Amino acid sequence: MRDQVFISYSHKDKEWLERLQVVLKPLVRRSVVNVWDDTRIQTGRKWREEIKSALEAAKVAVLLVSPDFLASDFIAENELPRLLEASGADGLTIVWVPVRDSLYGETEIADYQAAHNPDQPLAGLSQAEVDRALVEISKKIKAAVEPPPAPISTPPREQRAPQPSSSTANRAGPGADIEQSVGAAPAPAPARAPAALSEILPGQWQVQIQTPMPGAVGQMRLQIFANGLFHGDLATPMGWSAVDGQWEVNPFTQQLGLQGRQAAGFQVIPYAVLMQVTFFDARQIVGVTSAGERVFLQKTG
Repeated sequence: MRDQVFISYSHKDKEWLERLQVVLKPLVRRSVVNVWDDTRIQTGRKWREEIKSALEAAKVAVLLVSPDFLASDFIAENELPRLLEASGADGLTIVWVPVRDSLYGETEIADYQAAHNPDQPLAGLSQAEVDRALVEISKKIKAAVEPPPAPISTPPREQRAPQPSSSTANRAGPGADIEQSVGAAPAPAPARAPAALSEILPGQWQVQIQTPMPGAVGQMRLQIFANGLFHGDLATPMGWSAVDGQWEVNPFTQQLGLQGRQAAGFQVIPYAVLMQVTFFDARQIVGVTSAGERVFLQKTG
């Protein structure tokens, strides 16, 4: 059973392992996460077998990426291939952390969303900035470990609020259509857009999508506009397509809905996604869709 957080690192970066362990300690103490790294291998044990067992039990892999990490033959030949293979075949979530500047862009790691901005590696930050970054990284690890939220039940029709007039519905966005498409009913939208989530959304985002289907990982360049529209370029194992439409945030359930169309060549089909947001800040969003997909967004502009 995959239930562990496996931390892969170079021994030359042990300082960063220890700093992350300190921040994760409250989650470990409450048994929210079960963290494994090679410091848990006891003297006299067969360390290769211990690492192999830990890899097989990993649900989340945290990679502390640096030049020494990338230079390690053991990591490159034993740990990394198994982790990347499991991220496609077994639903393992990759959470990589830029510790120091490196040539990560020349490796397969570049295909995965970083848990922290690679342009600002941890080693170049102040003490306060490092503390803040490690807390946010730990929140993302926690979000990746937690199971997807239970589906939101739809209240009986007679208990639902009266439907808005046609003129109001035109201004309301895609919420009602998303409810029919995905089967989850958002709570009634407030009179104005909520502060936090909806106000950070406008801009350009790099999106990583990990689906329950073995081997299915998608990437998207997503542009969200303040007027309630969005456009994205989506790349999946099935090919490339363009998506566009309307977006809406439900402040009561912290759900983000996208409703519109998906076009690949001359083929156009409806596009509807409802994502339960589990963590967000001004630069990053983590969530799970109603289809069980794990989604990671990082702002690029």
